[in-house]
Amino acid sequence: MVLSINKNTLRKSFLRYLALFFGLFIIGNGIVYTINANLGVNPWDVLHIGISYQTGFSIGRIIQVVGLLLVAVSYFFKVRIYIGTLLNMIFLGFFVDLVIDLGYVPQPDLLWQRIILYMAGVVSFGFGVAVYISANLGAGPRDSLMLALSKASSYRIGTIRTLMEITAATLGFLLGGPLGIGTVIFALSIGFFMELGFAIIKKIKTTTPYEFIWNGYSKQTRGL
Repeated sequence: MVLSINKNTLRKSFLRYLALFFGLFIIGNGIVYTINANLGVNPWDVLHIGISYQTGFSIGRIIQVVGLLLVAVSYFFKVRIYIGTLLNMIFLGFFVDLVIDLGYVPQPDLLWQRIILYMAGVVSFGFGVAVYISANLGAGPRDSLMLALSKASSYRIGTIRTLMEITAATLGFLLGGPLGIGTVIFALSIGFFMELGFAIIKKIKTTTPYEFIWNGYSKQTRGL
């Protein structure tokens, strides 16, 4: 019986970590989609690229450094730091640099193709955030601060995130980061797509395949 419980716990832990890394990988792809669409990067990447211009470090490395600073600020304001927070701080930047280095994301020339690629990036980003937060291993550096501000102010997550995006874009622009119509689109729409992602995850959790994977064979076959 103890062995069965341990196996169940181990499986669920594995699935949580798998969801976290999968979510971060989706976000990493979304970031590169928006960069390659060349319509103006998302607000945080205005900041990241602006710092990259000033320092010469890769975008992924800057994402890691900014994440570390946000973790420090969150900790100062008594935001609890979880393992997922630290993994996000390390691996989001790693995945961004990995996707860039692999070079499989296109760089389209036609405007309609760039728009499609950009919107795919926004959707991927929002859904990826929902996936890794749903893993319940702790929000990432940016999202830990977002969730704390939402709880402290009673504002919706989407509203808080939009304000954070605008602030990051402003600081990034002052550092020389690129702004464009895509920056505005991202800032105004990312909250919606994150909430949509959470709704999709919630719906998935009510399905039989999810129950089968999450609870294991024993529960599904019980009584047969």
